[in-house]
Amino acid sequence: MHVHKPKPTHGLREFLSEISVVVVGILIALALEQALETWRDHRHVTEARTSIHAEIAYNLGLMQRRAGIEACVTRRLDEVAGLIDQAQAGHPATGPLYIGRPLMWFTSDGRYKSAVQAGIVSLMPPAEQARYASLYAGFDHYTADEHDEEVAWSELRTLESRPATTPVSDARLRDALENARMARFLMETVVTTSLIDAKTLGVTPDHLATFAQESVCIPLRTSRAEALKRVVEGRPSHDVYDEP
Repeated sequence: MHVHKPKPTHGLREFLSEISVVVVGILIALALEQALETWRDHRHVTEARTSIHAEIAYNLGLMQRRAGIEACVTRRLDEVAGLIDQAQAGHPATGPLYIGRPLMWFTSDGRYKSAVQAGIVSLMPPAEQARYASLYAGFDHYTADEHDEEVAWSELRTLESRPATTPVSDARLRDALENARMARFLMETVVTTSLIDAKTLGVTPDHLATFAQESVCIPLRTSRAEALKRVVEGRPSHDVYDEP
């Protein structure tokens, strides 16, 4: 059996040439791997951005839907203030009363949080990351303010049962009234700043369907039974809840 020994390199030039081929091959492989990784990152960023923008548009749509009943909220709070003043003056309201409540729709953040946890948001430009952080911080505040508002309105709805007027009850109702007004002010502030941030990202609010009768828009001098009939009128069965 004949064993073929490897041929020795013939001179420095041939040796450098062979080394160059190996180095170039490695560099090409690394470049292709980097290009593939860059393409994957770009695809993930594009998909995440589309998903996050859809979530932001939905949240803004909820906010604008709420903004559409602000006139009703203002009127009802003024009417409630009048009821409190009347009761304190010794002239409690007579006849049916329905206080109702403002809309409450919790904003979503699942898509954004998933992209953050996957490390995809960190691949986006710093300015874009900052806009997302600002928007979702605002959404968190908005949801917290909605909760505070609902608590305040639950206190105000006790007026429907015409409770006896005492210094304690009067103070409690006036405190709830001011809390409701403050929560509404804070929510409006979030909406304003969120729309500005979203505009820089090219995101516009979704147009969500509205109901024929919103709870807080029903006239104050309406019986509870009649008000509840109006609240559910025209709503799909999956969107009908027991009103407080």
